[in-house]
Amino acid sequence: MHSTKRVIVTGDVTIDWNLARLRRSKGKIQRWGYDDCTRATNQPGGAALLGDLVDAITRDLDENMGSHHTIIKPKSSLSNIVPGDNRYHHSYALWSLFDNGEKKAWRVEEYLGLDRCPEIESPVSDEDFQSVDDLTQNDLLVLDDAGLGFRDHHENWSTILKPADNPPWILLKMAQPVAQGPLWEHLLEHFSNRLIVVTTVNDLRRTEVQISEGLSWERTAQDVVWELVHNPLVNGLARCAAVVVSFDTAGAVTLWHSPLSGTTSNGVITKQRHLLFDPKVIERMWEESHPGGMIGYTTCLISGVAYQFMISLEEPDLLKGIQSGLAAMRDLHLFGYEDNGGAGRPNLIFPHHRITETLGKETITFAVADIQDPVRFLPPEADDSEKAPAGGYWTILHDRYRENLEQVSERIVLYGPEETLQDVPLGVFGDLLTVDRQEIESFRSIHTLVSEYLSQDRPERPLSIAVFGAPGSGKSFGITQVAKSIAPGQIEKLEFNLSQFESAEELIDALHQVRDVALSGQIPLVFWDEFDTPYEDVPLGWLRYFLVPMQDGKFREEQLVHPIGRAIFVFAGGTSTRMEDFGRGLDSETYRSSKVPDFISRLKGFVNILGPNPQGKIEADPYSIIRRAILLRSIMHRYAPHLFDKEDEVEVLNIDRGVLRAFLKTSEYKHGIRSMESIGAMSQLAEKQAFERSSLPSEAQLDLHVDGQEFLSLVQQMDLSGELLEKLAEAAHDVFCAQLHSEGFQYGEKSDADAKTHSSLVPYDKLPDDEKVQNQDLVRDIAIKLAGTGYIMIPARSNEPAFEFPGDNLEDMAELEHERWMRLKLDAGWLYAPQTDKKKHLHAALLPWEDLSEEDKEKDRLMVRRIPQILAHAGYTIVRMRD
Repeated sequence: MHSTKRVIVTGDVTIDWNLARLRRSKGKIQRWGYDDCTRATNQPGGAALLGDLVDAITRDLDENMGSHHTIIKPKSSLSNIVPGDNRYHHSYALWSLFDNGEKKAWRVEEYLGLDRCPEIESPVSDEDFQSVDDLTQNDLLVLDDAGLGFRDHHENWSTILKPADNPPWILLKMAQPVAQGPLWEHLLEHFSNRLIVVTTVNDLRRTEVQISEGLSWERTAQDVVWELVHNPLVNGLARCAAVVVSFDTAGAVTLWHSPLSGTTSNGVITKQRHLLFDPKVIERMWEESHPGGMIGYTTCLISGVAYQFMISLEEPDLLKGIQSGLAAMRDLHLFGYEDNGGAGRPNLIFPHHRITETLGKETITFAVADIQDPVRFLPPEADDSEKAPAGGYWTILHDRYRENLEQVSERIVLYGPEETLQDVPLGVFGDLLTVDRQEIESFRSIHTLVSEYLSQDRPERPLSIAVFGAPGSGKSFGITQVAKSIAPGQIEKLEFNLSQFESAEELIDALHQVRDVALSGQIPLVFWDEFDTPYEDVPLGWLRYFLVPMQDGKFREEQLVHPIGRAIFVFAGGTSTRMEDFGRGLDSETYRSSKVPDFISRLKGFVNILGPNPQGKIEADPYSIIRRAILLRSIMHRYAPHLFDKEDEVEVLNIDRGVLRAFLKTSEYKHGIRSMESIGAMSQLAEKQAFERSSLPSEAQLDLHVDGQEFLSLVQQMDLSGELLEKLAEAAHDVFCAQLHSEGFQYGEKSDADAKTHSSLVPYDKLPDDEKVQNQDLVRDIAIKLAGTGYIMIPARSNEPAFEFPGDNLEDMAELEHERWMRLKLDAGWLYAPQTDKKKHLHAALLPWEDLSEEDKEKDRLMVRRIPQILAHAGYTIVRMRD
């Protein structure tokens, strides 16, 4: 390589005509205005624009880092060029000033189209190459393939793309159709291990691939990876050193070889799959909150990658380049094109200097996640040692926080989900926030449906959606927030509980109310609660009465037919908690006669609301504690905002840790979210500065919404750490020693049952560290063993009902105790031996429970029987949990 690096930029060149419009006349009437102004200016586009930006980057690097670059790029002289000049492609866009919160920014109001030229001129002319000795000796080639002819004409690129022993790095900016044409075939055959492709997800979608849009980052990312690897139309991209697929300003997916160079000391090259994403938005959302379009997104992104290659050809930082490129895209959009014209005479140009500065900054704006291989858990490749995620869905939440959900949940309540889950996708819809992938995808599907429906001028029928969930799961709240986030101030909510209707005439009255709201200009959001209840002793008997309103948008009253108008029907299930359960249990004849298939065919979407309770076993739904945390913080915000303090711009909730633990870990809320709200409302918080445990209602009152005994036991659960842990560990040791003394044992350097000696018969503070750890671990495990067998610990403040402990659970708990002891020993490196030798870390009891001697089993039984005695040292006792 040269001490002076040579960079060539070439590809499809356009002339971009920017029509800048200044509106000074008021009103929306389309008439000629003397004060209005439209001014047309042009600039180099396509490969010429990219060349100018790369040129600005090289000058910045040469000045600030002492590097040396020579750049060859398309000519960018605009003299004597007019619209329609047959030497160039011409693109046209109408630009206007948009508010960006600080000042006005020039953005595209409307793209007016492309005028393709009938003949192609080489983007890099012969004049550019006159001083070049060998066109194959380049360090970096940056190609802009916009599908406008450059790829199809061999003479445009053959002189710089000849196979060589030391091939250059090639950055290819590729538009639709992706992975097609002579240029692509040549690059794939001769330069694949030095080729970096940058494209957009929309260009991929236009190349006959299936990639979801706007549902969840996880699903879209896995869709992209699957298509790149398995779709024969585009899977050549996976053979490249790297491919970067952008979602404009929202993020990107990259599939790349690590290391990029393809050479390693151990010969191992791995394929990396990364998602760079903004957790708070999904595709298109960021642009929707910053109106207007922009030209130059992918130019910024590939320039960010080029920047890193120009810094280091040997070890370019691809992810850093993508980060800076995405940041530059947002900068470009937020602040728009520069205006270097005079007052009232706009002359719009691409902001090369500003974008170059952004590309050179240390920027980590986007979270980064490893994308799980979509076929990872499919046989025969599946690794038996690793289980698929719960529910079969890959989630970034699972990857980030599977090991410490309780601590994460506590931080969510205390500091908020946005502050705690900064690198996890969030689904935000008005006041609704969810982190569950399935809920996010369902709500975003509904969001899209509602948006499309409301964009219609005169829809013929209502939009019909079903929502399922346990009572109190928040069915009404979720859909309402989605609708209001789309059309704020235009939604009027109506609710009708069909289980309370006594006749079909009441349904007619309800539909009249819906029609009245529609005629008033508002959009009725109509909740048909418990629509799946029987009517006139017919299962799902109400369904038949909705078929005509759903299909035709009308209802009949005697001889009159009334149009309903624009409306959103939300059918909220009362007996089915999931769409999959709807109609299940009916025989085939009843299923058809109840009109279930006809009703389902008229639905446009559905949502299963999960709510605060686990869906089945907690192992299958471990993230219910995260949902509870988000709900609890939201409830406290609504009902007790005075309990929050602001610390460094973060609202921190003042809540007793025991109360917080009980809210998060109680087994079940009997009435879902309503129970969580009720416990807060029943508590004495009005004059408090914190949610103290003394603020809680009595056990009898709590029983209305949770198991009061369990809830309060969680509130009062011991914090087994520090001094208390040491105290109970010592108590456990004392119990163990007392039993040995009662059997006639005395201290001895070696434990010998025949000689009645034991090396552990010393005061706790004289024990070796590993034996102290054993006692501490025993104490920590007490609560787990109790909960698993139907007991809980509570403060011994009154005469609790007497019962035999541990009763029939003795054997199970003793086995658990042995497994705990053995697990700790094995983790510490101990091994089984027929004779115990503590100095050599050998023990004769390191056997499965069924292989233990009765003598050793009795030791574990003894420790279980002594649990009440150990807990008494901390003032706690044991009670049975109520069935």
